[in-house]
Amino acid sequence: MPLLGTRHWLIALGCFGLFMLLSVFTFRDDWAALDQAVSTWVTENVSPFVVTLMETLTVMGSSEFTIPVSFAIAVGLLWRKRWQHAVFLLVLTFGGMAVSFLLKFLFQRERPGEMSVVEAFGQSFEIASYSFPSGHTVRGTLLFLFVIYMCYHFMSKNGWKAGVIVVSSALIAVVASSRVVVGAHFPSDILAGVAISIVWFYVCLWLLRFILKQVRVRA
Repeated sequence: MPLLGTRHWLIALGCFGLFMLLSVFTFRDDWAALDQAVSTWVTENVSPFVVTLMETLTVMGSSEFTIPVSFAIAVGLLWRKRWQHAVFLLVLTFGGMAVSFLLKFLFQRERPGEMSVVEAFGQSFEIASYSFPSGHTVRGTLLFLFVIYMCYHFMSKNGWKAGVIVVSSALIAVVASSRVVVGAHFPSDILAGVAISIVWFYVCLWLLRFILKQVRVRA
């Protein structure tokens, strides 16, 4: 039995291709101009109420939210003796943060407005906070992808399962779009964030299943 199905490989490869296209076109003058125009239109035309709402909801992609929640879920999984899924979540979360950080420094795209520095847990670090891909989007997407994965495989009631999947998918979209609404990122930043998060999710899932298969073979 393959570690990942054909459908999963196609999704992962498609998202990787999308990320590569975005990484190329984002730095072309014609695409960058469109990116900036869309971002400017959004920030100038969204109502103050929506901006305030998005400033609240965007926290779900912050390190202050995703790290404690990930640790809490991992502890719960360990308590239920699902160590493999706890490890999966932690590698997914912290590995994804590392991937996002490295990509930001590889591309070094400036954010809309003034350049800012990296901030986490109320502390500011003298490190430039670049824009591509969106770190909030990566962290939020990975967390809710894990929720969708666990729900899909371990919830028995189809009604509850469908509800959790829909809500989690909506939260991914909300966290991503909030970064444009609050003026922190360009649209291509959030699309790249979602795309590379899906790729990283499938890389981690493949590794999990590969390791578990090796353990069973040696047992």
